[in-house]
Amino acid sequence: MSNRFPFGFHPSRRGMLKGMAGAGALAALPPLTLLGGSAAAAEASLSVFGPLPPDPAPPGAAKFAEAAFDAWKKANGAEVTYDLLAWPQLHDRMATAFASGSAPWDVMYMCGWVPEFAGFLAPFADNLPKSLVDDMPQSSFETVTWDGKRYGAVFTLSLLTLFYNKEHLAEIGFSEAPKTWDEMKKATKELTRDGRFGFVANYGDPAGIGGTASYWMVFLQQAGGKMYGEDGMPVFNSDAGIEALQMMMDLMAAGTDPGSISYVGINDATNVLLAGRASMMMNWPFMWNAGQDPKQSQVVGKLASAILPAGPAGSASIDGTDAWTIGKDSKHPELAKSLVEFYLDADVQKRQALDTGWLPIRLSVLADKDVQEKLPNAAVVLEQAKHPYNSFVTPDFNQVTQAVGTEVQKALQGQKTAKQAMADASDQVAAIVKRRG
Repeated sequence: MSNRFPFGFHPSRRGMLKGMAGAGALAALPPLTLLGGSAAAAEASLSVFGPLPPDPAPPGAAKFAEAAFDAWKKANGAEVTYDLLAWPQLHDRMATAFASGSAPWDVMYMCGWVPEFAGFLAPFADNLPKSLVDDMPQSSFETVTWDGKRYGAVFTLSLLTLFYNKEHLAEIGFSEAPKTWDEMKKATKELTRDGRFGFVANYGDPAGIGGTASYWMVFLQQAGGKMYGEDGMPVFNSDAGIEALQMMMDLMAAGTDPGSISYVGINDATNVLLAGRASMMMNWPFMWNAGQDPKQSQVVGKLASAILPAGPAGSASIDGTDAWTIGKDSKHPELAKSLVEFYLDADVQKRQALDTGWLPIRLSVLADKDVQEKLPNAAVVLEQAKHPYNSFVTPDFNQVTQAVGTEVQKALQGQKTAKQAMADASDQVAAIVKRRG
């Protein structure tokens, strides 16, 4: 995901958020390296590892805030070298470098991998300026915190929200998006008509952020549940966990596109929505622009977004977890921290949103009138951020989500009851956590 890539150009990214067994050959491919600054004049050199555009790349790699970036380099006497790879190659490239003791980077992009790589990172985010931290959603630090230390700073607020076809909902008497689980099920059933479905999702890949397990985690939090207890052991085999899965099963029965169980990436499901063959789905903010592009969308002008419907405990979502971290062996840790703070500067964040479509993480910039005018879904994401959005990342996140997602898939296909699937998933996750020690 990218499950957030523009359609037709890139492989699924969010569906690839895991340790990819077959990615060794990809990781060996040469990176694209960009030089930002004058080597002759620079007093210090920073190396930044991250994704190629159109994934969320920083200034100097993506085309935004270029003048401000040049000014920062000049003011700090710094040279910045970018080591950029296609998103699916990032995880394994870092894993190989860390294992060999040859990671050359000062600043590194992470996407749910902080707990896995925490031993190689500096907890610099514990010392970010208070004014900056206060302007970021507190939940944004959950995915970059491990053992009580903050190892990173999320730089784009990427939450799942509800995307829907306004015209379809108006046909069944809904003037706005469903606000509760019951309304969601009712709308899904009534929208399933005329060769289209009320809801579509990508349940084909069980693991990773944006996989089947992640959707269940959204419903889990809406039901008031959580994945782990204070001792780190699973606690989701609960009323909330069962209710969350039953909601997904009820939506399947009400009118979820049957193809959802085979759609591996978010693009697969989104194509169905943008073709007008489904009326609602959960999606990431970056897809807003695609929905307004007549080359990609048959529902231009008909698409809207809203916060996700509330379960027994209210609304909740998950986070895409795009963050900057600093290597513990960086020779210039303070300069690296300054660079990350530059990436999070309010003006830079505004240009990030306006010029690339990636929403800012800073609350003040999300509320900016220019940002909301250019990206109307920014206001929706800002409202969604007031509710929980824990992605429950751990060092063995892929194993956990593979186990949970597979059991959820079985329930969605009628092979198990919600109660049995949760019990079996809990047993498997407990074994994974115990092996971790």
